[in-house]
Amino acid sequence: MINSTQQHFTRIAGSVALGAMTTMGAAFAQSGAYLPSDDLVVVEMESLADAAGWSGSSTVDGFAGKGYVAWTGPDMSKKPGEGLVGFETSIQNGGSYELRLRNRHDHPDVTDANDVWVRIDGGEWTKVFSSFRGEWTWDTRHRTADGKVGPVVLELEPGVHKVEFSGRSEGFMIDRVHLYKQGATNALSIQRAPSQRVAPEKPAEPEAAAVEATEQETATAREDAAPMFAEDSGFDAPTEAPSEATPKSNSKSEAKARGESAPKTLPVRQPGLTFSPFADAVVADKVRTRFTGADDTAGATKERTRVEINDALDRYSEAALRRGLSRFDIALGLEGTSTGTETSASQGPFVAKNYLENTVDQNKGLRIRALRMNREPRTLESRVGDIVHWPGGDHCIEDILCVVPQGFLQWGANLHRGPSPLQLLQRSLTWDNVSVRPDPVTGAPQLKWGTREFNAPDRFFLDCDFTEIPQEHGLYVSNAADTTLDRCTFLRVGSQGAQFAHRDNAYQQYDPDNMPYAERPTHVVRDCHFIDCAYGGTRPSFNLTYFSPGTSRQPGSILIEDSSFVCNWPTQRADGHRSTGALVICRGQGTDPLVPSIGQMMSDVTIRNSLFDFTEGDRQIACIRSVEELVIEECCFIARGDHDHPWVQVDRDYSGSDLGGTKTQRIVLRDNVAQGVRIKLRLNSNTSNQGSVHIDLHCPGEEVIYDGTNGELISRRTL
Repeated sequence: MINSTQQHFTRIAGSVALGAMTTMGAAFAQSGAYLPSDDLVVVEMESLADAAGWSGSSTVDGFAGKGYVAWTGPDMSKKPGEGLVGFETSIQNGGSYELRLRNRHDHPDVTDANDVWVRIDGGEWTKVFSSFRGEWTWDTRHRTADGKVGPVVLELEPGVHKVEFSGRSEGFMIDRVHLYKQGATNALSIQRAPSQRVAPEKPAEPEAAAVEATEQETATAREDAAPMFAEDSGFDAPTEAPSEATPKSNSKSEAKARGESAPKTLPVRQPGLTFSPFADAVVADKVRTRFTGADDTAGATKERTRVEINDALDRYSEAALRRGLSRFDIALGLEGTSTGTETSASQGPFVAKNYLENTVDQNKGLRIRALRMNREPRTLESRVGDIVHWPGGDHCIEDILCVVPQGFLQWGANLHRGPSPLQLLQRSLTWDNVSVRPDPVTGAPQLKWGTREFNAPDRFFLDCDFTEIPQEHGLYVSNAADTTLDRCTFLRVGSQGAQFAHRDNAYQQYDPDNMPYAERPTHVVRDCHFIDCAYGGTRPSFNLTYFSPGTSRQPGSILIEDSSFVCNWPTQRADGHRSTGALVICRGQGTDPLVPSIGQMMSDVTIRNSLFDFTEGDRQIACIRSVEELVIEECCFIARGDHDHPWVQVDRDYSGSDLGGTKTQRIVLRDNVAQGVRIKLRLNSNTSNQGSVHIDLHCPGEEVIYDGTNGELISRRTL
């Protein structure tokens, strides 16, 4: 902790010491210290008083509140104390507090223009920096006197404390500040409202005082109002539980080989059961049911208990029944009903174009319900497990219901990086019928990833479900080869449903995450469904992300088909948005630059028979870069409400060097329907002023082909 040595941030205990400090000046002219709520202080930077060198703006998308501030003054790397701005906060519960800045810098060099001066309670100025570029991030770190890099942790006693910022790097942006006691719930959610402030000491006129009291009561009532999804409400474990079919023998044998006791299994809701207010009670009854089955050895029949459930899930079923609806029911907008559209989606083929006229709630339940109701049996575990040393050959993990408890576990599974130098892991790693989600009673606020994997070989996820991962990603895989998602679901994952990030070079302060591609990689997403993701997580972004899914030397191929991406959060964020983006395909950090003389990053990207339904989104529905041929066919695109970026963006270059001069060559559109969504094609490959043209996505019954370099029409024909 940085305060243990008092060499960087000086701890001042309470208001007595604060009163002896030097006055900050005009930047603190506003009165009233911020008051914590649930041991969290939230400050929107644009709400603070003006200071020379800081400029308010709203031009870069993704901010919370009304905007953000950026340091537009000169470089101050040697001179802290210029452009002084900050705030006071009245801490009620002493302890270890972490300071996080939601920040952004877009300099091509991730180590440049990435910092600001910070001091606490009049102590020494310390450089606080971020190691991410081109995106809003909570990454907030400093370097101690002994050279170690870590988070900004403060030992604060009860009383008033002062947080000050001074400009350092030109272009460094700060959206908001969160100061929270370690262990606070959802401390980095940008849905948290700005903190209230202590009323000014200046006496008010009676009429004004009455008005202020009324406003304060209203604000308090609004803050105390129960959210649609209460923090202590449960999840929908039964939808991810196994059926009453006999578990696969190899799962039993693997457990026996590990010396474990016989696994506990759970029943799944059988087809025909509705997602009604009483569904959880039905499941609880099924858990206690005895049934008659064949004896495995003698062939005789006997009554025996086939399944059991742990106490936590029992308590969940009872609590959910008292609430009237499970979170799963509300999230999918089903509320015990079933429409003809949903029934046909469960029983017949998925035809994305048929859902243009549906409500967003109907589209949320399009396929996820049918898939989750018919999963094979799963073994109840607290974690899927780590792979420290690659076992060799093809490795399969199957039939696990991973319910992560509250505590210290940040992932359901972890594939370690392995010895240095890295070696190419041979063959494949498969997850078959695996589910990861938090404990339904206590939750698991520390949970970041369903799985975090380095140097992954050919990677297959089959019949897997990721639910309510609170902080970051359902799966975060640094892949060295092919990837496949087949019949997988991602429900209300906090930041991103799935992220594949190929990084075969060192980046930031990190070593390479994986080996280079040995051959052209192929990535497949088939019959997968992403519902209400990026709501409340620490790094909300696109539902499905591919960083460097190919290179100029080993161009990749992506197929996404029969899948749905639907997002309309039950309540809007502080910035007014109700969804984020569906898909991004781009070059990431830690890979060789793209070289136009060699080729594009991707040989082909095909999106077929897929639904994209987003409401009041904060970014483009899809962002795709550097493809030889982009094909979008038989898809449905919907932008609802006041969507800020209702388009599929092609070849957006954020830094001026992402594309390396490469350019998408050809765009093929076939038989799509679109409501308010177009393609936004960037024309220049490596300049800050790229220019763009818009291309109509709506082409029912037609094939339309465009030149990806200039947006000109090549051909149009009736199918």
